[in-house]
Amino acid sequence: MKDFFLRNNAYHIWATNLLYDSIGTLSDEDYKKDIGLFFKSIHGTLNHLLLVEKVWYSRLIGEVYVPSSLAEELESNRQTLKSRMIESLELWNSWLRGLDNSIWETLFRYKTMRGFEAELIFCDVVQHNFNHRTHHRGQITAAITQLGGKSPEIDYVFYLQTKGK
Repeated sequence: MKDFFLRNNAYHIWATNLLYDSIGTLSDEDYKKDIGLFFKSIHGTLNHLLLVEKVWYSRLIGEVYVPSSLAEELESNRQTLKSRMIESLELWNSWLRGLDNSIWETLFRYKTMRGFEAELIFCDVVQHNFNHRTHHRGQITAAITQLGGKSPEIDYVFYLQTKGK
């Protein structure tokens, strides 16, 4: 199962880089424009993604990080936000490599942002994080198109075919 999640994380790094290539063609005004996304703009959505990466990664390594809100801005600069996002995904990669194969079906207990105790199967927690990335990248690709840009081809199967896996 570890190989599956490592492959998925490699996909997310690849897809995030392609997404940022497309975003790079947008003006700063369009990049930060409120276009009706849940976190208003492309910038707001990318900040949310970085924030949630930090929340879940902290939980998984036994630390506590509780932001003031899910819309908290961690980084205002586009390029720095991109760098921090890629660094975060690489951190997940290193963490995944270090996991023992016996962990995937164990129960993972954590505290929600509202302070409630929760528990999920460990592999479901990791999968949720990957699914969350995909969900918001989909919103961003739709926003890029709405703003007149060209969305990247970032389907998982396309990644697998291009990478020869």
